[in-house]
Amino acid sequence: MAIYLKEFATQAAYEAAQSSLMLPNVSLIDETNGVEYSPYVDPCKKEKIETTYEWIEIGGKKWATKNVGALTETDYGQYFSWGDPDGYTLAQASGGCKEFLWEDYKFWTSDDGSGSSGLTKYNNTDGKLVLDSDDDMATVNMGSDWRMPTKDEYVALGKAVTTAWTEDYQGSGVAGLVCTDKTDSSKVLFFPACGSCHAGENRTEGDCAYYWSKTRVSGSNNVKVSNVMRYVFGMRWDESESRYTGCAVRGIFVG
Repeated sequence: MAIYLKEFATQAAYEAAQSSLMLPNVSLIDETNGVEYSPYVDPCKKEKIETTYEWIEIGGKKWATKNVGALTETDYGQYFSWGDPDGYTLAQASGGCKEFLWEDYKFWTSDDGSGSSGLTKYNNTDGKLVLDSDDDMATVNMGSDWRMPTKDEYVALGKAVTTAWTEDYQGSGVAGLVCTDKTDSSKVLFFPACGSCHAGENRTEGDCAYYWSKTRVSGSNNVKVSNVMRYVFGMRWDESESRYTGCAVRGIFVG
């Protein structure tokens, strides 16, 4: 195994270079006096989660049975800012890989800190209220046969199901909302309470979760979401949220 050395003039120069160095993971193996080597893996690497998706038809739409980036229906999946297909796991979001602020939002360039005047797309100039397919987090990550729901489709889903909150879905230990088709009780969708991410934190995991629609609020920087909620409401199907926030995504099959 080759060993590479680099000399730095000062301690400060060495520390400044740490973020760009590819450091190996090396561990000694006592039994053989050998060395185990594996390449450094960036914990903040953006990646598309390799998984397969199934759907259940409720209210005339074919809803994915799990979140984008989830391996099972109880997994949280990935968190996305609206219109940005680069998703982050809870560990990445909590570990500082993505702050979920205006400053790191894909379509924001303003320097005034408010986000009100620096939106480069889906703003009051272009008038776009619905995500293009290239910016649809479900389409990009799940494939061309999938897309995100609109606000109206979430509202229609709410009318087609009965809802019940659970603290432990099917023994998984995961809290969330169980949505059962009013006309066929064998059709059930589970929305885990994965919370939402803002300023590098997830403060509402286990109590609620915001799910993006692909619909922007006309005349506003906010976007329509459906809010899985503990306590009184169960589900609010037509709320709004700041588009830089890290929220979950559920897809609809259209293939």
